Amino acid sequence: MSSGVGVEAIVETATAWAAVADPDQSLFRSNLEVLVDAINDEARLLPAGVAQTTGMLADALRNRIEVSHWSTEHPEIRSEPIEDPLFLTGLPRSGTTYFQYLFDSDPSMRMLRTWEGRRPCPPPGFDPDDGARRRDEAAEAMRQIRASNAVSAEIAKIHLSDADGPQECLAMLDQTFANPGMYWTHRIPTWFDRVFDSLDLRAAYAHHKLVLQLLQWRTEPRRWVLKWPCHLMALPEIVDVYPDARFVVTHRDPVQVLASNCSLSHLLRAGTSDADPHEIGQQMKYMIGRYIRRLVDFDVAHPGEGGLVHVDYERVVDDPEAVMSEVFDALDMEMTPAVRDQIGEWRRDNPPGKRGVHEYALGDYGLDADEVAEEYAFYIDRYDLPTAGGRGS
Repeated sequence: MSSGVGVEAIVETATAWAAVADPDQSLFRSNLEVLVDAINDEARLLPAGVAQTTGMLADALRNRIEVSHWSTEHPEIRSEPIEDPLFLTGLPRSGTTYFQYLFDSDPSMRMLRTWEGRRPCPPPGFDPDDGARRRDEAAEAMRQIRASNAVSAEIAKIHLSDADGPQECLAMLDQTFANPGMYWTHRIPTWFDRVFDSLDLRAAYAHHKLVLQLLQWRTEPRRWVLKWPCHLMALPEIVDVYPDARFVVTHRDPVQVLASNCSLSHLLRAGTSDADPHEIGQQMKYMIGRYIRRLVDFDVAHPGEGGLVHVDYERVVDDPEAVMSEVFDALDMEMTPAVRDQIGEWRRDNPPGKRGVHEYALGDYGLDADEVAEEYAFYIDRYDLPTAGGRGS
C-alpha cells in the first residue's frame, strides 16, 4: 500500500501549479488537514487512488489560491452584488441536473459553466480570451477522458456534463475542503459527519459567494442559478450568506435515489480503493438519510416563508414545460414564449437514454427496498411522493 496522501505534497503541488502567490496560506487549511487525515485513516486507497486524490486536492487548492489572489489584488470584486440567487437542490440523483439544463434555457439566468468551475481564474470578465482558451481545453480534456477511461464513459451515461454546459457548485466548495460530495468518491464516514456537524459551513459559502463575485466581475450581472444536491446540508448557512436566496427542491422516490447513489459511488470508488458494494450500500443509505433529515428540519423550521419551491421529479420528466411554468410562477418570474420553446426543444434533443443506459439494482448493495422505504417514510409521507410499485429487493 502507498504511504498515503500528504498535506504538504498537496500544498507544494498547488503552489507550483498556481499562477500567483497565496495571500492567505491558512485559509481552509484546517479543513484540508481534517480531510486528509480521514482519507489516510479510512479510505483504503490503492496507490493509484493516492496519486489521483493528491492531484484532485492540489487542483482545488490551486483554484482557491488564485481566487484569493484576484480578490485581494482587486478588492472591488467583493462588492459585486449577488442578488436573488436561485439554488436548485434536492436529493442526489433526483433530477437536479435535468432541471438545471431546463433553467439554462432562459438567457436571463447565469449558470456556472463546467470550464469556469474547473479553472475560474483569470476572471472571465478580465480576460475573455483566456476564458475561451480554458473552455476549449476543458472540452478537449473531457473528450479524451471519456474516450480512454471506462469509468468516466459510464458516468457520462448517468450525469449530464458538457464543457460549456451548466455545472454543479462542487468545484467552488472543493476549494474550501468542505464538500460532502467527497463521500461518493472516498470511504470517509467520520469526515462526512464532521462536514455536517462541525465544519464552518458559513465560511465555505462565504467563499462560494466570492467565487460568484469573481466570475461576475466586469460582466453583465444576471440572476445566478446554482445547482448542487449537497446544498441540502447547509440551507441555514446559505440563507445567512444569501438572505434573498430562493430554493427549488426536486423530490423523487428515495429508494430509487438510493440505488442510483450506490451505483454512482461504486463506480467512483472502484478504481482507486478497496470498494465493498455492501458497505457502500450502508454508507449511501446513511448519507441519504442525513440529507432528507436536514431538508425536513429546515422546512419545518421555516413554514410558509416562501423560500422553498417543491418539484416532483416524475412530473418534470413527463411534462417539463408545464412544471417549469409552475416553478416560474412560484418564483414570481415570467416564462416567455421563447423560453418555453427552448425548453421543449432541449427536451426533444435530449430524450432519456440519449447518452447510454446505466443499469443498477438495490439488491446488489445488500439493501432491501421495503426496509429502506420504511426508514425513509417520514420524508416520503411529508412530500407525498410516488413510489415504485412491488418493491421487493
